[in-house]
Amino acid sequence: MPDEGLTSIDLFAGCGGLSLGLHNAGWDGLFAIERDPMAFDTLRTNLVGAEAPYNAYAKWPDWVSQVPSDIDAFLANSANKKRLRELRGAVTLVAGGPPCQGFSVGGARNGTDERNHLVHRLLEVVDLVRPKVALIENVEGITRAFRSRPREDAQESVAAEVVAAFKEFGYEADFGIGNASEFGVPQVRRRAIIIGVRKDLGIAPSDFFRYLDKVQEEHLLAHGLPTDRPVTAAEALADLHNPDSRVQCPDSPKYDSSKYVKAEGPYALALRRGIRAGTVPDSHRYTKHGEQILDLYSTAHATQPKGRLTKEFLLSMGTKKDKKVLIDPDAPVSTITTHPDEFIHYAEPRNVTVREMARLQSFPDDFKFRGRYTINGPRRKFDVARCSQVGNAVPPLFAEAIGRALKGMLGA
Repeated sequence: MPDEGLTSIDLFAGCGGLSLGLHNAGWDGLFAIERDPMAFDTLRTNLVGAEAPYNAYAKWPDWVSQVPSDIDAFLANSANKKRLRELRGAVTLVAGGPPCQGFSVGGARNGTDERNHLVHRLLEVVDLVRPKVALIENVEGITRAFRSRPREDAQESVAAEVVAAFKEFGYEADFGIGNASEFGVPQVRRRAIIIGVRKDLGIAPSDFFRYLDKVQEEHLLAHGLPTDRPVTAAEALADLHNPDSRVQCPDSPKYDSSKYVKAEGPYALALRRGIRAGTVPDSHRYTKHGEQILDLYSTAHATQPKGRLTKEFLLSMGTKKDKKVLIDPDAPVSTITTHPDEFIHYAEPRNVTVREMARLQSFPDDFKFRGRYTINGPRRKFDVARCSQVGNAVPPLFAEAIGRALKGMLGA
């Protein structure tokens, strides 16, 4: 059993964005649960074990296998439930971001999506472990009631239901909205945060949001980032843009990549972590575009203002895609999704790469992604390729700010 301290359990951990941020904020990971083999491979490569660049889980217990695990199967095991109860008094935080597709206003917003129940699995773990604090990070849509198909009779949002559930087993709870761009992430990413605090601590959960505001400037200054404006797309991506140095992609020989140029500015320097110019970034594979897509992207560069392209323009170019964004280099990007083809590079007629997506999500460059680059068709619902790992993640810089705010709240 670990000692009492800033220990955390990460459920629905994905590739490890939340885990990495909490680790950088001084939290000790106990263990993480992630179902998908590719996402778990990424998490294990970067965060588990002495050989990982970020050893966030030095206290991983023997009874939790370091393999992909389905939360339903994990909790169906009575021995696991017994072990979780034995952790009472030794865990500070249970956190996670359950799959958000059923809540997202950017998707079908399906109230009966089979993945929606997973938020209640996190609640079950909280009830078993009784940590000091529980935290759920999710899309803003989780705070909105389902008033159209298929749950027309629903009167409360999922967030409100979760707050009520927390209160039933001895937690005070609240929820609010945070924007990752306010914490050094070059992306306007508004996310819901549901916070539950054990009643015996005498801490109001709303204090968390006060501390999140309080740590903002200190957090930005610690990373050398501007405090009066967001980090821009160009500040995030410029040193990855090198069209004159096309080389073979190391892990995809049939595709091109390119080499780093000199990093300029604190954001790129911080995320490069000393990687030299002239080397090839991890997961920086260029998509092979057909003539129609190249024409669309070139025409957009020549004729369209930066930002989301209009439906009229997209239809005129013969595509049925209803979302494509021509990145503005002088502003943060809109919310990164799991689809790299939604974002057109600001200086070239091409999609962004997985590494560029990762930069926009604030992953450091020595954080290596594993698994297939992309997955199309029905398997997207079940398999988590690199692009989906990045798009689904909690931005590590935002997660670090969350970790700092939690520490402040508990210290108070």
